[in-house]
Amino acid sequence: MKQDLTIPQGALDGIEAFLRVAERRSFSAAAADLGVSPSAISQTVKALEARVGAPLFMRTTRSVGLTQAGEMFLERAAPAYAGLTDAYEAARNLGNRPAGRLRINLMRGAVQPLFEPIIAGFCEAYPDIELEIYADDGLADLSAGGFDAGVRMGETLDADVIAVRLTGPFRFVAAAAPAYLDRHGRPETPEDLRDHRCIRFRYATGGLMPWTFERGNREYEVPVTGPVIVNDWIAAMVAMRAGVAMGMLAEPVAKTMVASGELELVLTEHASSTSGLFLYYPSRKQVMPKLRAFIDHVREYLPDQVNG
Repeated sequence: MKQDLTIPQGALDGIEAFLRVAERRSFSAAAADLGVSPSAISQTVKALEARVGAPLFMRTTRSVGLTQAGEMFLERAAPAYAGLTDAYEAARNLGNRPAGRLRINLMRGAVQPLFEPIIAGFCEAYPDIELEIYADDGLADLSAGGFDAGVRMGETLDADVIAVRLTGPFRFVAAAAPAYLDRHGRPETPEDLRDHRCIRFRYATGGLMPWTFERGNREYEVPVTGPVIVNDWIAAMVAMRAGVAMGMLAEPVAKTMVASGELELVLTEHASSTSGLFLYYPSRKQVMPKLRAFIDHVREYLPDQVNG
């Protein structure tokens, strides 16, 4: 008997709405992303659930979560939808014209040093590309999230992705407002930080970023405490400039504030190094003209102090 491979009419309706709600965990946020009303998103998802024959979301007045059926549906639908989007973009960009929506998942701390110097020029050079920047400090599953590429530090990336270097290696440095250091003193060794007020950064996974230093060829951590925990680098910089506590920052980010006198670096001879920032994408993903244009533009126009 011949197998029927015909997709039922309307079977793909609502998939984009479902994926966006699953990503944002909010009907209103998904509606804003897609430029429609929350009621339209809700009706679209309800129609999809009716076709599936099972509820995909658990809705309360405060939160939106996936049911078991929703988790299963997301696991299979996200990469399939990403493949369909790639196929559409490949056909539309057959003439090598960079166009369409380009979704980049970017670690929050890289937004200002990477994108402030280049975003205006990129948007002007490629008016047919709609650039969507999603700031997130978790290590994103690009296919599940519908992203074209991400930007992370090289040592955090899996071996099975394609990685393109965006910056040279740089250091993470301890810094504080001069007023804080005048009140509490300047640490002479990393171990002195145990007696200081320090800002701690919480990863999207829930853990706290360690304060890491180098002595010779050995890297080690120093446990710190303090009055502030943040999950956003901008919030950390605000607290540091206010003199609340010391903080740990990427040196390219700290340079401008050091030059202006807002911050002062300490313990620089013990600063630990990172391999630098890389743009990455799945090895199975075809590099579309829009992504190639973005890679080339960023690498060409990043300022020297960021590029390393």
